[in-house]
Amino acid sequence: MRDSVTALRLSPDRPPTDSGHTALRPAPSPATLVAESTPDVRSVVRLTGAPGLAAFGGTAHTRADREQFRLTLAMSRLNGLTVAHAHHTAVAVLRPGDNFGRPRRCVRLLIMLAGAATLSAGGRSVRIETGGGALLHGWEEYLYESTGNVTRVHLDVDVEGTAFADALHDVPTLAWRANCPVLHAAGAAFAEIVRRDERGISPAARSSLEHLAQAVLLSVLAFPPSGGVPAPVQRRSRVRVLEHIATRHSDPDLCPATVAAELGMSTRSLQRLFAGSDQSVAEHITAARLKHALALLADPHLIDMSLDRIACRTGFGSLARMRRVVHTATGLSPTEYRRQRLAPDDDLGVGPGRTRAATPASGQGRGHISPL
Repeated sequence: MRDSVTALRLSPDRPPTDSGHTALRPAPSPATLVAESTPDVRSVVRLTGAPGLAAFGGTAHTRADREQFRLTLAMSRLNGLTVAHAHHTAVAVLRPGDNFGRPRRCVRLLIMLAGAATLSAGGRSVRIETGGGALLHGWEEYLYESTGNVTRVHLDVDVEGTAFADALHDVPTLAWRANCPVLHAAGAAFAEIVRRDERGISPAARSSLEHLAQAVLLSVLAFPPSGGVPAPVQRRSRVRVLEHIATRHSDPDLCPATVAAELGMSTRSLQRLFAGSDQSVAEHITAARLKHALALLADPHLIDMSLDRIACRTGFGSLARMRRVVHTATGLSPTEYRRQRLAPDDDLGVGPGRTRAATPASGQGRGHISPL
């Protein structure tokens, strides 16, 4: 089978049960696991045995595999992104096309750190081994199977997320079979992001982890699997631009003209590239700077950092410009936003010098976890 797994995309009237998977379909059971977690704390889930399998609708080929099942999942929610590190024994899970338990359409970048698993749909299968991975549509049904121990990471992201819309709209399912250098590096980065997302980490640090995860995803999308169907030139070019903005937005000189020059294209070509998008290049740059600035303003460890310094550090270049953008987005001045985010709130149990919890993004708070 080709490296690209676009063949795994299913039509609505052809579920994978016509490919011999009926016996693996578990008894009716929730496909996702409900767990308590908060947006700013990494959550860890441990499941064992047949009851653990049933908790998320999984099964296994043999009774011994079911009884000996083990899963450890550590998951970090970084605004619209979810990064997870998992280790599990032999398992079979029929993913129901529920967007991995999220309320909106999303995609998943799955990377194998050790072991192997098979993805099957529409009568076709592809085996993903160490150093391989897949980009999967959350709204499409497929079967995930492993016959031994697996260590893996995955990143879930909403397709409608502002920073990713132009990179993820119409992106096909993809598969890298094994030993891909980019996937090896991306997997290590995701694992480290989860490991470093510890209790007490500052909002600025979590924002940087989110930016890192975003940059890693865009880098992977810019490196499609060999032998597959090439991504359209326009989408590949957009991914390059968004990746560049994600890593360079803190440069105050970054603007559409410099982006075009640094990527070897004309400004007019760059503008045409985003002509049908929800955001222009300039708006993408401003959005990246705004997100960075709000994270610094909400960080209690940086309460003594001047607003001028924050404006400079996030690429706005001047306090006046940052003030206009922050006020437009939040209705507050930078000073008011900082005061509100850092103010004590007895009702929420937030003491002086600690940040008020942000409103959970989609899929955060008490919600559904899709372990595999």
